[in-house]
Amino acid sequence: MHHRRQSSQRLVTTTPSTSVGRALTFIKSSIKSSLFDGLQIQKITSSGTIVPRIFTISDDLFKLFISHHTSKDEKGSVKERLFHKGYKVYSIIVGKVIGYSVQTKRDTSVIDVADILFIQSGFVGSRKLEACKHPYDPRQVISIFYSRKNVDFLVDNEEDRIAILNAIDTIRRTYHSSKVMVGREELLLRYAWFDTDWNKSGTLDQNKFLHLLERINIYMKHEKAIRMFRDYATELHPKSVRRLSLRSFTHHQPEITFEECIDLLRRIKNKQFNGKEMGDFVFDHIFGKEKTTISAEEFLTKFLHQKQHEVDATLKDAKKIFSDLNSMEIIHGSSHTGSMGSRRSSETIDRLLFGEYLTGFRNALYDPKKQMCDPSSLNEPISRYWINTSHNTYLTGDQLKSLSSVEMYAMALNRGCKCLEIDVWDDTNMNNVRMPVVYHGYTLTTKIPFADIIVCVRDYVVSNHTLPIILSLENHCTPPFQRIMAQILSNTLKDLIYTPKNSESLPTPLDLVGKVIIKGKRPPEKEGNAPLSSDPMNYDLLNIDESEELKDEEANVVGSLILPKIVPELSKLTMFNGAPFNDFRSSMSLPPTHMHSFSETKVQRMKSPISASLWRQYNKDHMTRTYPSGSRVDSSNYKPLVPWAMGCQLVALNFQSDDCAMSLNDGRFHENGGCGYVRKPISILQTGDEHATKNEILLKIRVLSGCCLPKPHGEKAGEVIDPYVIVRVHDVLEAAGSDSITSSLRKDFLETSERKTKPIRDNGFCPQWKSEVFCFPIHSPDIAMVEFVVMDNDAGFLDDKMCKTSVPVSCLRKGFRSVQFAGQCGKRHGAFDFASILVDVDIEKLPHVPLKINIP
Repeated sequence: MHHRRQSSQRLVTTTPSTSVGRALTFIKSSIKSSLFDGLQIQKITSSGTIVPRIFTISDDLFKLFISHHTSKDEKGSVKERLFHKGYKVYSIIVGKVIGYSVQTKRDTSVIDVADILFIQSGFVGSRKLEACKHPYDPRQVISIFYSRKNVDFLVDNEEDRIAILNAIDTIRRTYHSSKVMVGREELLLRYAWFDTDWNKSGTLDQNKFLHLLERINIYMKHEKAIRMFRDYATELHPKSVRRLSLRSFTHHQPEITFEECIDLLRRIKNKQFNGKEMGDFVFDHIFGKEKTTISAEEFLTKFLHQKQHEVDATLKDAKKIFSDLNSMEIIHGSSHTGSMGSRRSSETIDRLLFGEYLTGFRNALYDPKKQMCDPSSLNEPISRYWINTSHNTYLTGDQLKSLSSVEMYAMALNRGCKCLEIDVWDDTNMNNVRMPVVYHGYTLTTKIPFADIIVCVRDYVVSNHTLPIILSLENHCTPPFQRIMAQILSNTLKDLIYTPKNSESLPTPLDLVGKVIIKGKRPPEKEGNAPLSSDPMNYDLLNIDESEELKDEEANVVGSLILPKIVPELSKLTMFNGAPFNDFRSSMSLPPTHMHSFSETKVQRMKSPISASLWRQYNKDHMTRTYPSGSRVDSSNYKPLVPWAMGCQLVALNFQSDDCAMSLNDGRFHENGGCGYVRKPISILQTGDEHATKNEILLKIRVLSGCCLPKPHGEKAGEVIDPYVIVRVHDVLEAAGSDSITSSLRKDFLETSERKTKPIRDNGFCPQWKSEVFCFPIHSPDIAMVEFVVMDNDAGFLDDKMCKTSVPVSCLRKGFRSVQFAGQCGKRHGAFDFASILVDVDIEKLPHVPLKINIP
């Protein structure tokens, strides 16, 4: 039973009242009051136990708290229980992070709204829930995934459970819609304020300010930082602050507000760069050193048209940008302007607002129009698209002994994955009841119920207006277990399953919105369309997904081809049928629902002179899936560009690996609104004797500066970083004068070029590189991608990766552009939400090379 709390016991945090905060206050009345007073919940711990806790939302709606429960013998309100030795318990937790010698036995989770990735409820969808040693009702579950963590708890009252879910959803939507009108540095300081203002006074004294500098990656000598703080405080409060010695000042510290803190940080930046930030240098270069403000007309002609090459931009567009910038909450001096103070003129912008535009999302290197979902691009057969695809989705780590978890399916789906792999095997539960399970067969990986995965998929499809989800079933089950699989699919997904239809073409993604497609195997047709060749070279390529070695009692033999027995109940649900490969000429005569799967190793082993145009022609109306080699036991990935270049739709990657391939995959599928379906370019879809033009280009990139760069993994504590930037271009080559893809199937077909800047010592807040111009010839602009990685130079040790992002060359924009970084999950959240670098990009077209494609 839950317990209501009195309003006088509510938690009051001191998060600065930015315009985001005011937007949140407007929705406060829609949130159930008991969530502010505290509700009793049951938390699932990492050790598998269930413990009582209190769930509370802070008064300003920026924080969620899951705090220690009070026993019957313990007196005091929620607010009183959150005090310990004079500090609130959440302050003490922060104190331990930042090094203050305050200890507590209290266990409190503090979740910032900016850190939340997604919420799920009503099913077993995390490792903690799977490892729980005590029985519980999955319908009572709420799981919050944030940063690199998650918290799971049970709420027995349905009304309270719905109230919590609705409140978090409303808070998140409001935060993300309103944060775009707040400056990046203001957002960063708002995010770091809770950790810095450890006694919740609402202001920063000298010690707090020194910690803030380290928190946001600014290094200054201790004495210099104290002197600047003292001088600034004296300037602000000349009557109340006397010129004291350093010793006496330490014991009589004045404090500065949020607005004053931003102003002081900007003064520190100006002092470091002699009054010139990178935005000032760009402003001088474009508009002249004597200018302090510019008009919309100047911005349009000199900047958008001439430098940024946005030739379609109009004066109306420029004025809209000015209106947005002048409405933003940007602190000038020690007071707010914009939405918090006097409204600035919308006719001009000054240097500060121009700098905000330069580093903001409106000026992103990745073309914002390409990042928007275009429904008109989704009305072609599903074979015309690259589809975001995962491999062995269930694994949390390596391929031999890691845990399997439904959590990985939730993570993949919320990362934009649209094709999930499920390896299904026979097993029984504790009561010796038949139960299909999922794990990596013949390894030490753990097992999870097949049914739990399907519930997770159903929850995602029902909760999101999503394009079709493809379930790639690797079916190792005997017929009795296959019938159980079919029953689970039918009973759980019901009308969400797309029932295959006899058609000469595949359906479009728009036809399949909200549907689940089953990919597996169906019994062979009575009249085979593609007889097997006796050529042993082609047998070397024969593939039936990854089920290549089947027991005799589990298989049918058709000629020399081994196929698993498939029960009718499962077969009728299956749309895509894994078929053996002979050659692409024969494969083109197969029904469009028949598809091939090739391992990375088999693709590299191909020796026959298969034409690139034939493979692409096959992939125009049929599907191909590729997956990592079995030798990648560490769950590393191959780079997906070559299969994409051949028109392969389902290029499966290990999503649990934070590597270059996943960065490229994230960058590719940010296109088209992150919907998971990207239409293949014309150059890939061209077939027959059409003419293709190879538009080679020269890409020039100069790295200028950085802004609000995080510590490795987005950590809150740690030394100030020494950042440098790696720029990599991943490109696909073709053998000169040949249309054969024999060369494309070797590792050297993929070309990677890398350049890097010098490290900047002790400054992740506003580093300036002004690097040399990096030049990259691009052979396949439709396929090539640019990867940006920010590293922390660590002398004597391996350098730490801080943040990264990838952008398709076809989605680049010229001019001074902002590279927006993402965290490990491929999304901008938490500490990564403010990180960017400023680059200068130019693209030159090289002479066209006509390429005649002939099919012999």
